Amino acid sequence: MRKISFSYFALVDELRSPGVVKKINNTIVAAQRKKCVTKKNIFGTNFKGVTRFIVKLSLTKSDIVMIRFSDLIAPINFFLILLLRIRGKKIVIDVPTPRSIGLKEIETSISNPILRHIRKLISYLSGSWVLLPANIIVQYAEESWWFKFGLSYKTIKMGNGILIDENAKLTKATWPDIELNLIGVAQLAKWHGYDRLLRALSLIKDRHINYSIKLTIVGEGGAYNDLKILKEELELDNVIFTGRLTGKKLDAIYEKAHIGVASLGLYRIGLNEASVLKAREYMAKGLAVIAAGRDPDFYKDCPYRFLVPNSDDINKLASLLTSFDLNNSVPKPGEVRAYAEENLSLESKLDKIFKRLMKDDKKTV
Repeated sequence: MRKISFSYFALVDELRSPGVVKKINNTIVAAQRKKCVTKKNIFGTNFKGVTRFIVKLSLTKSDIVMIRFSDLIAPINFFLILLLRIRGKKIVIDVPTPRSIGLKEIETSISNPILRHIRKLISYLSGSWVLLPANIIVQYAEESWWFKFGLSYKTIKMGNGILIDENAKLTKATWPDIELNLIGVAQLAKWHGYDRLLRALSLIKDRHINYSIKLTIVGEGGAYNDLKILKEELELDNVIFTGRLTGKKLDAIYEKAHIGVASLGLYRIGLNEASVLKAREYMAKGLAVIAAGRDPDFYKDCPYRFLVPNSDDINKLASLLTSFDLNNSVPKPGEVRAYAEENLSLESKLDKIFKRLMKDDKKTV
């Protein structure tokens, strides 16, 4: 039986966006695990890269073609997708950020006002029609009506996937315990909201509960110094900053942790919904997560994701931290990992996409 061929096409500045490149590489590996014949096609965002992208995409022979959406050439892509559909290819458009949010990013990322307005105008006029020829559109958060008009029936909303190493070690921490170990790993920025966590810890530091709480923050970044100053102001002896860690040193911190802290400040960048990669990485290690905002991969009251308000409120966060001997329990690492494999892995994401493509094929028979 002939294997399905799968290609991923993207316009990416590899030096400035290593995380995007990693995601694409991992998607290719996941497709290989699904027994697909794969090919990665990453091109620069300059004129030469865009030209090569157009030529290579128009000539691809792959059965399934996944294209990372770029507003830069969206109108041109319309005709390329149409050509590929005529040739019998299955086209999946990967929209990493809602296009309505992309308009806001253009506002801050392009300093030249003339170029900025041209780019925004092109993006806005592209509307939803540029994606009409695609078989499937993958969204990771809710899109505005202008950019999803007429596309709802072919849109799949799902969270980011991760590549899970089957040999990766799970946390060794068990519950109940005398100490609740929290870990936060990030290139620290205001939208991680770790200042909320520090203020919540300060609020409860004199309360009597049956366990102590320790928070280890791994990483540096723009919010690093402010968080260290806040820790001193709040006199929090139970908060430790390690700086950036990798390899065995990072693994050692993970192995002692009970819960991972995901982004708690999404509201600061205008988001009510997101599929935060770090939350998925925590769960692959068997850690339940504390998070704010909606995530398409988690159902309401999911026992592996402790939800707190996506706002400046710290009272409910404080209540959560003191509830693990009463209303809440820390899930077993094996259960969390199993949920991650079934719902958060890149293989599970590709399964969902491939099944949808097969379902649509049957409808046309």
